[in-house]
Amino acid sequence: MPIIGSFGAGSKGGFGRGSKSVAPFNANILVIAGGGGAGGGQAGGGGAGGYRFNTSYPIQGGGTTYKVTIGGGGAGCCVSPINASTEGNPSSFNTCGVGCAAAFTSTGGGAGRGPGATGTPGGSGGGSGENNGQGGGAGSGNAGSYSPPEGNPGAGGPNVSGGGGGGAGASGIAPSPIGIGGNGGAGSDSWPGDATSRAGGGGGGAQGAPGGLGFNGGGNGAVYNTPGVHGQPGVANTGGGGGAGGRPAGPPPFQYGGNGGSGVVIIQYPNAVVNNDIITGGCRTTVGCNVQHRFNATGCFVVP
Repeated sequence: MPIIGSFGAGSKGGFGRGSKSVAPFNANILVIAGGGGAGGGQAGGGGAGGYRFNTSYPIQGGGTTYKVTIGGGGAGCCVSPINASTEGNPSSFNTCGVGCAAAFTSTGGGAGRGPGATGTPGGSGGGSGENNGQGGGAGSGNAGSYSPPEGNPGAGGPNVSGGGGGGAGASGIAPSPIGIGGNGGAGSDSWPGDATSRAGGGGGGAQGAPGGLGFNGGGNGAVYNTPGVHGQPGVANTGGGGGAGGRPAGPPPFQYGGNGGSGVVIIQYPNAVVNNDIITGGCRTTVGCNVQHRFNATGCFVVP
């Protein structure tokens, strides 16, 4: 029975490469969206991109091309305007939904916001910060309403510090004690294709050290009054959320929130698939008894 997790075909062409062709088979796929950007003023961290997998996605052989879309990370924000950070972009396998199965998609991470603004929803939600003594205001996760969920909510930041963005494996963390930055939610390694943790939330900005930490691809948050120090970006091709900034320490350079990390799609199938040597797309490697195609950028998975 197929396993679909959240932490589920193309245009016809010639057989190519002489008379060889590939019969239908099932693939193990992981789809992670781009992480959200973070706010720039003691704000919340960006939420991680949605994290979904399907261990038995039906691949149609005999000349099929599947579009693979990799979502870019959202933009981090400056201090003015303070709440211009943006959500990450979705990623998908079989984007056009042609063939024997529908598109398999994950949602971009929510944007971290603050002061005084709510983090936005996403695959995982963005955090919020400096809410005048009030916690809350964080973005919700699992914006795609998938089951199992693709991510978790961010955290609210009371007073002068920011909450962490949500991650694929856990919610963002609220600052405690007040004044430090809340940590981003942990990523996930639930996909059975490898043991790598991805899609962690970004850390919140802080009034006093330390800034919130990002894990599993999430960026660390920055500390108030540290000239030239910015929230760190999420790591590329992990779907990590950006780390939030602190307020500027006077004239430029301002402390910006970090950008979200771009997403990734990985397709894995057994070496035993007949004629798999003619399947192309992404970066192809052999991992034990399996073949993997890793897409760090939008492209095509071609099954002759």
